[in-house]
Amino acid sequence: MIAVDALPTPGTAAYRSLVTRAPVPEEVRLQTQALLLDVRKRGDAALLDLTERLDGVRLQQTRVSNEAVRAALDTLDAGLRGALEVAAANIDAVHRAQRFHEEPVDVVRGVRVWREWRALRRVGLYVPGGRTVYPSSVLMLAIPARLAGCEEIVMCSPPQRDGRVAPAVLAAAGLAGVTEVHAVGGAQAIAAMAYGTESVRRVDKIFGPGNAYVTAAKLAVFGDVAIDMPAGPSEILVVTDGSVPAPWVAADLRAQAEHAPDALAILVSTDPATAAEVRGLVDGGLAGQVRVLSATEMEAAVAFANDFAPEHLTLACAEPDRWLTRISTAGSVFLGPYAPAAAGDYATGANHVLPTGGASRSFSALGVDAFGRTMLGQSLDRDGLHRLEPVVDAIAGAERLSAHKESVGIRRTGSAAFPGLDGPRPRGAILQMQPYEWEPPSARIASEAGVPERDVVRFDTNTSPWPGVSLSEVGPLALNEYPDTSYTMLTDALAAYAGVSADAIIVGAGADEILDMLAKAYVGAGDPVVLSRPTYAMFRIVSEIAGGRVDAVPAAGLDLDQDQFLAASRHARLTWLCNPNNPTGELLPVAFIEKLAEGSPGVVAVDEAYFEFSGVSAAGLIGRFPNLVLVRTLSKAFGLAGVRVGYALAGSRISAALRRVRPPGSISVVSEALGVQALRDQHGMRHRVSRIVASRETLYGELTRLGLEVHPSAANFLLVRAGDGAAAWLLRRGLVIRTFPRGSPLAGFMRITVRTADENTRLVEALSEWRPHVG
Repeated sequence: MIAVDALPTPGTAAYRSLVTRAPVPEEVRLQTQALLLDVRKRGDAALLDLTERLDGVRLQQTRVSNEAVRAALDTLDAGLRGALEVAAANIDAVHRAQRFHEEPVDVVRGVRVWREWRALRRVGLYVPGGRTVYPSSVLMLAIPARLAGCEEIVMCSPPQRDGRVAPAVLAAAGLAGVTEVHAVGGAQAIAAMAYGTESVRRVDKIFGPGNAYVTAAKLAVFGDVAIDMPAGPSEILVVTDGSVPAPWVAADLRAQAEHAPDALAILVSTDPATAAEVRGLVDGGLAGQVRVLSATEMEAAVAFANDFAPEHLTLACAEPDRWLTRISTAGSVFLGPYAPAAAGDYATGANHVLPTGGASRSFSALGVDAFGRTMLGQSLDRDGLHRLEPVVDAIAGAERLSAHKESVGIRRTGSAAFPGLDGPRPRGAILQMQPYEWEPPSARIASEAGVPERDVVRFDTNTSPWPGVSLSEVGPLALNEYPDTSYTMLTDALAAYAGVSADAIIVGAGADEILDMLAKAYVGAGDPVVLSRPTYAMFRIVSEIAGGRVDAVPAAGLDLDQDQFLAASRHARLTWLCNPNNPTGELLPVAFIEKLAEGSPGVVAVDEAYFEFSGVSAAGLIGRFPNLVLVRTLSKAFGLAGVRVGYALAGSRISAALRRVRPPGSISVVSEALGVQALRDQHGMRHRVSRIVASRETLYGELTRLGLEVHPSAANFLLVRAGDGAAAWLLRRGLVIRTFPRGSPLAGFMRITVRTADENTRLVEALSEWRPHVG
């Protein structure tokens, strides 16, 4: 067995020398100072001279044209471009969730305090070159800058021997939204961005990793300009208990050591055999950069990790989540056997610009917040200031600052125009959202239309023309008692109907409560939520109430753009789909839902409120996809819209989460009894559904013969393009249809619920008399 050094005892000189990385060498610091001074004095001339001396190429100018950036992207190898686009999408997804969002705090009535976010206007990105090229670093730097809202994103990267910035780096700059590129590297690039030259205007802050000279330059200019962090030679610390194969561990060490000769890779293993095997596997060209140490227990290894404060920390152990809670200083932590740091370097979306050399004790991984700043806002009205006056008086008196006291007290007299604060303030998401527009009652419609209420026909609600059950069928109920909050009878009846176990059923007060429960359980402030447009309005509403960031994927015509929808859902916390879709009636195949569930890491919620009319359900996928949930209702096919009984089919984890957020007793004793009774008459339900489906096809044909554009539907309604005026014409005859506002993709359409044959005929006859828009 190859000998392995033991981890030194904390407090010893050997331990301190291991934990303390050498600062920038004095020789490097002095050389860097000279370079900075030269650029500060001579500007562009110094940049061009230094580039010739250090990079071996004489340039006429440092600025790279926008045309060259576009050409690099257009001619980039297709495989590399595809990989960069995937990486960019992942980085965007991770960093988009970091964007600033805070609610104001009402300290006391009449006193409101909050923070405002402002992006830095002009930022400088340094992308190293030399030994290799780093298009991945371009993405890691530029995408957060773009998301932060920076107007000018300047990138400096050293030229190659041909005088050009590496094509892959230029292509990544075009892909990520860089606005200005300069072919200059090293400490001179940092000086140009910090002090400004004739062609490189100074920036507000400098970002990016580099060699010792770049790190020394960033530290030297700090004060003249802001910097992100010391981000020098790469380093990794791997902590293992022997549960991860030694060749995997060795590969991770080599991956970071290959960055540069001064990169550092350390393994601390509590398993001597693993340590010895890894030591043997890293012998060779990189052996001088790798340290392999043994520790007696994981506690000692984790304590060392906190003292060492590595750039990359890999917890290659059996319980990485347990040990993560003990980690306080690391740039980025990789958990478990399948989390190599190399994946984070390129593909996970986490940022790979990290503090090195122990700087993670006080610096964080690069994120969107680094590209901006916050400023405080404070608003007080007269009453609020009066409430704080005693506090100001007392503290100002103690500090002997009488003018402070006077600036508050003087406002007791006189007046100034100010509306005052508006009391408790709802969350911003609530103020901005559009509430659901519930259909008005028939009595009001009858009054406004000037027709008897009995002549009003509701073609707007997608409900059944026949009730599924009556109160007389359920017998006496204990209305003086609360309902059984486990809803055992209803759950068992629904499980039998759906052909699943009772554990897979979650009931709620209508499908809308299930939707709300899903949003409560899985969506938080800023979480990405994907839905189609058009679709059921409550998807957006419950998501925005929960604080989600909604991405509405536009339809291709009236039907779902499946490719765009799949792409959008790849980073969604929650994806909503209605099948058949309300209000279009489009039916998607189960194979698409399977692809959606397979490709999305978040919850995929499929609303199957109308599945009885289509005969298509994704219920067979529930056992295979733990992220899939189906939402159903007894309102439509079972004719119980007034009872409000909904349910979901889901795996054990989603079911448990929904039960945690379901309000107690939300389904009444009456609703449960009527739901159970309705489920006993599945034959009657299917008979009613078959009549509605037949009437739907008849109505489709009759409306088409009137010259109207009718969208095919697999639900109990039809979407019809009728133009302006049709709805008002029908309303005056007591026929109520669903319309869509201006600006909606369905403006000019009306959604028509399939009713009884006689009611449908009445609708067709009214439309046939509507001459201005027919024929």
